Amino acid sequence: MNHNSIVPLYAQIVEQLQNDIAKGVFSKTGRLPTEVELAEQYQVSRITVRRAVDELVSQGLVEKKQGKGTFVCAPKLTRRLDGPMSFTEMCEANGLTVRAKILEAGICVPEQASVREELGLREEEPAVRIRRLRYAGDKPLVLEDNFFPLEYAYLLSIDLENDSIYSYLREVKGIELQRTTMRLRIVRADAKLAKLLQVPRNAPQLEMRGRVVRLDGQTVHTSYQVGYGENFEFIVR
Repeated sequence: MNHNSIVPLYAQIVEQLQNDIAKGVFSKTGRLPTEVELAEQYQVSRITVRRAVDELVSQGLVEKKQGKGTFVCAPKLTRRLDGPMSFTEMCEANGLTVRAKILEAGICVPEQASVREELGLREEEPAVRIRRLRYAGDKPLVLEDNFFPLEYAYLLSIDLENDSIYSYLREVKGIELQRTTMRLRIVRADAKLAKLLQVPRNAPQLEMRGRVVRLDGQTVHTSYQVGYGENFEFIVR
């Protein structure tokens, strides 16, 4: 701290704490020192510390939890909603590693009439179902449940735990993808979903339903995702 600088003391503290947050100094617990501890550390008043912390709150870097202290906010992740973007592409754009846990992958007769209608199937006609729990880093983030026409059964032979279906369709099969209407709503995690996503029961989650088609309009798959939680920003163009 430079007490003779023209830069206000609170602004110097803000810059120092920004640097500490970026370096992961508080990553073990996520908790910042108390106002008293910071005041002693920087040899300033608690009012100055409080102003600095309030500035970090306004920047979205930390949050105050009543009776618990001040904690570093988890970084916001972003996802575009202006076209078909695979979960793998979304994670890579945010600098995260990605993997999947296969919950179901095979051929079945869809029970939902809406799925049969979107795929253009007769009542007893089978389809390919791929249901996966998607991880960003070590955290389960999204439950994904998609149905494909039977002609896409070859997808069952790729590495569904590590490979991107969209990348395979585009790069290997030469299929360009585009999204039709997407429906979004907030739902509450029931016991099963809460266990899969490792979130509290009734925690709000984003549910996304839609359909992805080829350039000629033929359906590639129905799209259902639920998850994402609170640390997401969605970009709509």
